[in-house]
Amino acid sequence: ASAASAAAIDPSMGGPGNPAHGEQLFKQRCSVCHQPDPGGKNGVGPALYGAYGRKAGQAPGFPYSDNLKKSGMVWTPQRLNEWIQKPDALVPGAKMKLAPISQAQDRADIIAFLASRSPNKVQAAPAPVKAAAHTAPAKKHAKKS
Repeated sequence: ASAASAAAIDPSMGGPGNPAHGEQLFKQRCSVCHQPDPGGKNGVGPALYGAYGRKAGQAPGFPYSDNLKKSGMVWTPQRLNEWIQKPDALVPGAKMKLAPISQAQDRADIIAFLASRSPNKVQAAPAPVKAAAHTAPAKKHAKKS
């Protein structure tokens, strides 16, 4: 196995994605197999308009692997981040093969571009709960009779 295929998935996604840069990266890295626009046709890979926020394996007319169709996952930013690094690690037996996109900011940009090409919205992951600052209980004032 190559070093790239043995590498672990990087959960980081750079900063906020830049959809314009993501479009450039998509054209360089993804457009050979995928079309991102409304009415795009399936090719080597499925058309990706509306994929962001959609359940995986659902584009009409594309022969997905059984494992992807049965995965039940939704294309959230976190799942897309994992997928464009290492599809087989996320869904064993996935048909998609690609050179991993190693730069976290490039992944964020591609994901922002895909989000711009989808009417679907993705619920953001809940923010971590912050521990409440410890405060002394309020003193009760006794009534004087």
